[in-house]
Amino acid sequence: MKNCYPLKGLARQGQIWSWISYDVANQSFTLIINTLLFPVFFTHVVVANKDIDDTLWAVTYTASMLLTVAFSPIAGAIADERAWKKPMLIGTGLACGVLTCMLGLIAPGQLWLAMLLYIPANLLFSVGENFLASFLPDLAQREQFGRVSGFSWGVAYAAALVLLIITAAAMSLLHLKDADHWRGFFVFAGLWFIAFTIPTIFILHERPRAAPARSGSGLIKSGFVRLGRTLKSIRQFRDLVVLLAASLLYGTGMSVVVFFASILARDFGFTDVDLVLFIAVITVSGIIGTLVPTLIQDRLGHKNTTLLLLGVWILTASSLTVYAYIFQTAPASTPAWPLWVSGNLLGFGLGSLGSANRAFVGFLTPASRSGEFFGLWGMVFKLAAVCTIPFAIVKDQLGTAASLVVLTLFLIAGFIVTLFINEKRGGQIAEGGGDASYPVPGPLPAPAESGP
Repeated sequence: MKNCYPLKGLARQGQIWSWISYDVANQSFTLIINTLLFPVFFTHVVVANKDIDDTLWAVTYTASMLLTVAFSPIAGAIADERAWKKPMLIGTGLACGVLTCMLGLIAPGQLWLAMLLYIPANLLFSVGENFLASFLPDLAQREQFGRVSGFSWGVAYAAALVLLIITAAAMSLLHLKDADHWRGFFVFAGLWFIAFTIPTIFILHERPRAAPARSGSGLIKSGFVRLGRTLKSIRQFRDLVVLLAASLLYGTGMSVVVFFASILARDFGFTDVDLVLFIAVITVSGIIGTLVPTLIQDRLGHKNTTLLLLGVWILTASSLTVYAYIFQTAPASTPAWPLWVSGNLLGFGLGSLGSANRAFVGFLTPASRSGEFFGLWGMVFKLAAVCTIPFAIVKDQLGTAASLVVLTLFLIAGFIVTLFINEKRGGQIAEGGGDASYPVPGPLPAPAESGP
């Protein structure tokens, strides 16, 4: 079994596992709050008006995403400037956990309280994801990024599956199927987040700065100054810029799957039981999908791995489009098994492509600017969530099949843009540190363990 351990032989095992623990922690917010329960609670209990419930939820979620887009780059720049990645990671995680618990205080009709709690909670969760990803260059050698990112993503998906089982079991055994009885799940999600952040607090280390932060500037001003210098020198990181552009395109496709999977499944006639099973299938397939970057990305290359995974997704989206057109013409006689196959492949793609993208960005990012560049990465993926609007408009106006054509086109565009990335050149620039005006961080404390 030791030979099957993906992190075998890597240094800083304790550091890596404390980092993975935060990946596990924030799964409670991803699954229970953003995906499964809180959207239904918000629309059915808080708003309880079918004429405006979906609109108000869209406004609330979009507001949190736009704040994340605005805040992510400057937060990352400040973290790098002051060597505050760990304090900001822990601070956002604990604050999000507390706000998540407070969601359990919302009574029917308390719209403003729901918005005042959820919007900052989702902002903190989203920015925390950026800080978490920015630690990747601190934890492993560049040729190990795919393995570490993929394994962590897989453990996080496994945690999501555990959370799904706990939630489903509690609903069934305690008779909590009514949305008005779900407040306890929100408290549980917050406590889970806080509990699994504890190992990160005590074990994870941040690289010390090689030089003190520049004096004479306030906190916010110094972050803007640093971000301004980066934008002026962005040409030397052109391969990273191209990757971020590609990420915006295929990240939109990933966001469609996350936010519209259950809606699409309903369009194809799935019942409530089928929907739970469908989400479980996507989650299990996501765990399997993380094996691709874990096992082959560092050997095959980040670009080739990304193109391979995008190819699988393009074929899946195209097949799903054909299925939708067939279902439109003869829903009663169209078998359901192709949809289950597509669900498996979409889940596989979510796990593998998400992890592969994080590792690819890490490979093209100088260690001295990881907070800043992963802040830009977070901004791009939150913009991708906003960019699902064309998909939604086409779906409402022209139907499901036409909207899946839009999904496929986003993925194809992302594939084409990825072809223009020079991985070798970008990696050499990142390894060299880029702009000499940014001091390379000092080494981490020597590892005390090497793993099983």
